[in-house]
Amino acid sequence: MAAGFSIFDDLNGGNGAGVVDSVLSGNYSKALTDLGSNAQDLVKTDTGRKALVQAVGIAAIGAWARKAFPATKLGGTKLYFRI
Repeated sequence: MAAGFSIFDDLNGGNGAGVVDSVLSGNYSKALTDLGSNAQDLVKTDTGRKALVQAVGIAAIGAWARKAFPATKLGGTKLYFRI
């Protein structure tokens, strides 16, 4: 989930006024333009590519863990097991 928030932050624009601020203020064309630009920057820059690779890796580990331990459910801060 942390990798997802990191990518969301990159797509939102990182520092300064971002895409979410534009949407909330009703400026949808600027929001779409900024979102497209930020998505291209995410793919083109070295930092963005590292964030994407980390997100894919974390998702793969999560998928493996769900398959390997199907009885484990995460809930809040505790692990729940079915007996």
